[in-house]
Amino acid sequence: MTDYANRSARGRAPDDDEATLRNRLESDRERDRRRGALGLVDPAADGGLAPATIGALAERATGDSSEDVRQFAVEALGLAASSGDAEPAREAIRAALSDDHEWVRSEAVVAQSRAEPGNEEPLRTALEDDSGWVRRNAVIALSKTGAASQELLIERIKNDPHSGVREYAADYLREYADEIEDAVRILAAVLARDPEAFVRAKAATSLGDLGTDRAEAVLERHGLNDRSDDVRRSAKRALATARGVDPDQIDAGLEDGAAPGGGPGSRREQQGPGPSRGPAGSIDGLTQGQRDRR
Repeated sequence: MTDYANRSARGRAPDDDEATLRNRLESDRERDRRRGALGLVDPAADGGLAPATIGALAERATGDSSEDVRQFAVEALGLAASSGDAEPAREAIRAALSDDHEWVRSEAVVAQSRAEPGNEEPLRTALEDDSGWVRRNAVIALSKTGAASQELLIERIKNDPHSGVREYAADYLREYADEIEDAVRILAAVLARDPEAFVRAKAATSLGDLGTDRAEAVLERHGLNDRSDDVRRSAKRALATARGVDPDQIDAGLEDGAAPGGGPGSRREQQGPGPSRGPAGSIDGLTQGQRDRR
């Protein structure tokens, strides 16, 4: 399955021992608290955290003045919540779902899906969040935990103004398509008309996996003639998937290589930074701190 589109802090964290990192959480300096929360992400994923560390992270996740500290604390709690006495972690995550900052709420959705994968109600509530980034992660979380449906994903494709939500709804629709022809019809409309190349590229990929005659026809008519090179590449690969052949056998006059992106003619490229972008004007859904640690 497709993973969350925001990169986590894993692999880019300070490697101090857990006790030292926990002590950093109590620092008066935001930088130290951020490093402490960030550093605890890897040990949380690799083997869990001590109850004292979970308690300290819960305090940071719900009460720190820095949204970066709260976000990284929430991420660590989500990874640690499956081990030991995790109720304090789950309580902090549920509180973070109502944080004032959209990117903390977005991370809390991811953490919630990890901490309580069988509890879908908070994720469904997040679908109504004012932030498109939160709604996007809710779509992914519901899909990854098996709680999505064709009806839910189609409703998001049709009605959500945020391109990231439509992108992942189109991507997961292939996995939840109970009525194949209806799913193909919706994805065909996305490929033909959605203003964002990222969304059209995911629709093309899903059409290739569904592989009906109509899906192939739509890929030929709209996908291979899209104004974005990246969408055309996705359509070429999708058509090859539908036909069970090597992409080199699809005559589309393209060189494979680039991943689906905004591409020529997309609204993202034409308009520059705007409301559909992530916090601090990001186009990839990352905070500045996350981008710095790539």
